Amino acid sequence: MNEQQIEKYTRDYLKNDGWKLTNLPKNIGQHGCDITAWHPTRRKILYIEAKGDGNQKNKNQTIHNSFYTILGQILSRMDKEGNNPKKARTYAIAIPYYWGEIYKKKIKQMSYGWKLLKLKVFLVDETKIELKNYKHFLN
Repeated sequence: MNEQQIEKYTRDYLKNDGWKLTNLPKNIGQHGCDITAWHPTRRKILYIEAKGDGNQKNKNQTIHNSFYTILGQILSRMDKEGNNPKKARTYAIAIPYYWGEIYKKKIKQMSYGWKLLKLKVFLVDETKIELKNYKHFLN
């Protein structure tokens, strides 16, 4: 699944869960967070960076590079308190479902940093989306 598909499915999921999307999909070369949304009942703001399959020839390299790219992108969007549960902002990433196990291995190698980030992760495929808490990747 490419990044546009990951973003579309994630946006659809959020709409169905009561989120109000506050930005449109970006055009090529545009900067900023991929998805921003507001939940009126939960009174939360959600910032999501999305990544998908790119170059099919070097799939393993794409997954590896995307891991560090997506972390850098979401870090650049965080305020000083990050994913503090008492704050209104929540930060997340959206990736292809099958990347979950690969990312889990990488995250276990940086467990201290991952605990600091407390990112939520949307695992996305054509038929379902699973939202995982950061702790899921430390088990």
